[in-house]
Amino acid sequence: MPGEERRLILKLDLSILIFGCLSFFTKYLDQQSITNAYVSGMKEELGLHGDQLNYVTATFWASYCVFMIPACYFLTHYPANRVLPALEIGWGLSTFGLAWARNVETVYAMRFFTGLFECCSFTGTIYVIGSWYKPGEIGRRVALFFIASPLGTMFAGYLQAAAYTNLNQAHGLAGWRWLFIVDAIITLAIAAFGFVVFPDVPSRKKPRFITEEEHALASERLQGLVAPPKLQLSRGIFRRVFSRWHWYFFVLQWTLMDQNFLPGSTPFSLYLKAKSNIYSVVQVNTIPTIVTAVSIVVALLCGIIADRTGRFWLLAILVTFPVLVGMVLLVAWDVGESGRLAGFILTGFEAACSPLMMGWASVVMAGDAEERAVVTASMNAIGQAITAGTQVVQFPASRAPNFRGGFISVLVTTVGQLGTILAILFLSYRDYRRQDGNQDTAISPGLEVDAEGSRLEKTPGVDG
Repeated sequence: MPGEERRLILKLDLSILIFGCLSFFTKYLDQQSITNAYVSGMKEELGLHGDQLNYVTATFWASYCVFMIPACYFLTHYPANRVLPALEIGWGLSTFGLAWARNVETVYAMRFFTGLFECCSFTGTIYVIGSWYKPGEIGRRVALFFIASPLGTMFAGYLQAAAYTNLNQAHGLAGWRWLFIVDAIITLAIAAFGFVVFPDVPSRKKPRFITEEEHALASERLQGLVAPPKLQLSRGIFRRVFSRWHWYFFVLQWTLMDQNFLPGSTPFSLYLKAKSNIYSVVQVNTIPTIVTAVSIVVALLCGIIADRTGRFWLLAILVTFPVLVGMVLLVAWDVGESGRLAGFILTGFEAACSPLMMGWASVVMAGDAEERAVVTASMNAIGQAITAGTQVVQFPASRAPNFRGGFISVLVTTVGQLGTILAILFLSYRDYRRQDGNQDTAISPGLEVDAEGSRLEKTPGVDG
């Protein structure tokens, strides 16, 4: 790779990835904090009971999903480097409002607004990443972006443990209230940083941190590999989207994946809280961070390997098997305390599927930026919308510690995930064969690419 291109990529990484990762970090820091606060005194102080934690979570996701696609459409009309930091200010302020909640109604209201403001953060950043990088550069960068999610979750646990230990009743405020105050301060600071460093898509105004020559190079190096980002959705976008298989199968896979994430998050914390004779408040907040540590390591390794091999499908299948083992342990239940903890922790492998599937989708749809924006937004919106409803039934807080019905359902969706990955592989291979190796088209679905984004001579998606 020429030196000029290396310098350009370094500048892009320092701007897009630093703010993108920090923003995603605070997104999940704020999301996880509601669970950490619940198991650290908020439940008792606000008089929460029954399955109200599930309803609070459902309120957040309902708002998040309803506004996601309209917000992404809005993002195609206005600069991403202004829209995304502005939205982060919004969710920072709504998180701050939780620190002063006196009843569950306030919690519902603040979580509704948090979902509204967070709705475009994920898909907006993925859209910007997919607009600046070659297909062969996307995997590891999407992985880096995604590991900010478990890092935020992990940090929330340690932050709540620290707040409970050191700030509880400081200035008359409970430790769980201080958690939201600190979260808000971090979020607002990162939003301000985003206004300075985050770029828009390359077809709009040149970012301040690159030269005119580098801006021209950024567009030139993507020609024939990635379709230029459009400023608005075309009339035929939905006809194109729904006439292809991409929307149906990637949305289905993402929905199954969102189901498989559930056991290692709030249900794990509720399990530990229900065993107060074994685990302290600090342990209830810190033990689940083991799941996030597993997520970080596995996701990062898979992202690096995916960039070098192009085999998103193989890695997605491999990381599904530990999740399957974990769900078998939780369904069996009578496997001892160590066995149940292992079951929860093994679900951390599922986190690698997020960057793998999003990276795979970005490569598959590299030739149509509008379709890529709609499909990735739909993946997140529909998957989370379904999860918002099912988690109330699958993992009601009142049934802790044994969520048998939820464990069985996730075991089924984990098996379904294997089938969906194979279906996407088959359809990708079929499309490639139909294109008959036309070098003038964008990277074809499922094709292996090298680190420079170029085609490899091997057959796409399969060995030998």
